[in-house]
Amino acid sequence: MKKVLLILFIAVIPVLSQNVTVVEDIALTSQNEGSFYYPALNPDGTGILYSSENHKGLWYKNLSSGNTVMITDALGAGYDPGFSSKGNEIIYRENRFVKGKKFSSVVSYDLVTKKSVVLDEGIRDLIIGKNSNRRCDNYIKENNLRSVQKTLQKINSSVPLVFIENSKIVLYENNQKRILEPLGKGNYIWPSISPDKTKLLFTYAGKGTFISDMKGKILAEFGHADYPSWSPDGNWIVFMKDFDDGTKLTSSDIIIADSKGSKFFNLTEKRDNISLYPKWGNSTSEIFYNTDNGQIRKIKLKYE
Repeated sequence: MKKVLLILFIAVIPVLSQNVTVVEDIALTSQNEGSFYYPALNPDGTGILYSSENHKGLWYKNLSSGNTVMITDALGAGYDPGFSSKGNEIIYRENRFVKGKKFSSVVSYDLVTKKSVVLDEGIRDLIIGKNSNRRCDNYIKENNLRSVQKTLQKINSSVPLVFIENSKIVLYENNQKRILEPLGKGNYIWPSISPDKTKLLFTYAGKGTFISDMKGKILAEFGHADYPSWSPDGNWIVFMKDFDDGTKLTSSDIIIADSKGSKFFNLTEKRDNISLYPKWGNSTSEIFYNTDNGQIRKIKLKYE
């Protein structure tokens, strides 16, 4: 089934694998270690975060030593965690349920001291965001933007930030909050700001993935492109092209495209596994992802 889908994809986009080459595709975790998902590299490239398939628990692997530590076994901890501007500080959430209602806490973990601190708690609808440098420095509580360093204060930010609230894109820019719906009312997901802070990347459920300017004018379209993210230089995006039969995944590949939406390269077409949840490393030459059976892998690319 996967090969048939790949043939159809290649037929539609014939510009594959002419300028970008996969140099290596290697495993970073083994079945003996467990099943892990949603990889994310730390800012200095020395370690990687990942979680379980249902976002329960959070692990950190030192890529130099190979050592892995379990940071927490909390519910929801693996839902888009990241590193603050402090570098060694990991920001994540912990969810708990009281009489069927979810309450979340914002938690920091210091990789040096190996201690965790609850920064804020009892939040009914927590949104943790990343800036254009992929740092977790802010979150939204009760529709107010807050800093992980000053959790009891509302903040104004001159650095543009983007979140999803009530299925809409919410942009904080020049200390003002704006709601964007570039394609009209609908369900917007996976928003992010380009590294140069001039463009938005987002997915509109049912219509595909797009790049717009900061006012919502569409600049590029990518079609079916799930879980998209910017490359560190802003010239590429990576995403997964996944298919299902209504009940389970049948195939998925990791694709990169130039930011104009004119060139597409399938990075995992030669692999038999289902490839999911890609994230860039600290350069355009590295991409991290997980397989459907929970192995974390790294792709190294060569551009020609």
